[in-house]
Amino acid sequence: MEFDAVNIKHGAFSFFDKIKQLIHASKLALSSCDLCGNQCEEHPLLCQFCLRDLPKFNYQLISADLLNWPAINKIIPKQSFDHLHSLSPHTWPYTQWISSLKYKGRFELADLLGKLLYESWKKGVESANTLDQTEQPELILSVPLYITKWQYRGYNQAHLIAKKFANYSGINYQHNIISRILETESQVGKSGSQRRNNMKNAFDIKLDTIKLPKHVILIDDVVTTGTTVNEISILLKKHGVQTVSVLSVTIALPDTI
Repeated sequence: MEFDAVNIKHGAFSFFDKIKQLIHASKLALSSCDLCGNQCEEHPLLCQFCLRDLPKFNYQLISADLLNWPAINKIIPKQSFDHLHSLSPHTWPYTQWISSLKYKGRFELADLLGKLLYESWKKGVESANTLDQTEQPELILSVPLYITKWQYRGYNQAHLIAKKFANYSGINYQHNIISRILETESQVGKSGSQRRNNMKNAFDIKLDTIKLPKHVILIDDVVTTGTTVNEISILLKKHGVQTVSVLSVTIALPDTI
């Protein structure tokens, strides 16, 4: 009886895996590249040629971590997080995709960006062999929006990307642990100290149902000066987190770099 139950369970998983494969194949067959219009073979919305030509960081040169690049330390001199991984500088086509997801409700782009971010992060970590089994991240979090901005927009783009990243990585994702409790002013045009003061005590942590693990991934769509992810990282470490890995689709780099 136990053997039959195991077989039934295995058969059910195999059946659902086949269904997922068929759905993925159907999406590929029906979709065209968002950039050039050609047929897609691996990523819905992105053909193999445009995938190859996407701007991206070479993580083999910096041991799979942007914090090993001196230029980043100039942009973010005070780092409360431990690792930083972004797909690319904040440039086209990522700027177009992020804007379309953020303001035009193109939710299908969250899946594309989440998958690209996961594949890049996984490849970087594996190539540099920077994590052993005891250091693997056990929880994914995303940078939250203040409630009024969330109500106005209707969704949080960082949450949508993090959710898709979690689906591909298999790492537990919790969207409601971090909350934004202050409606801060825009960071545009502010100095580093003004940005830090603006974000001070802007976030809170709710731990009613979960204990924070040692290593946490924090996902945002764009990192500019690192002020927001720094503030959240400080809060996480006050609650027992030892390692915070910040992941973003893009990072804003000065024109001088």
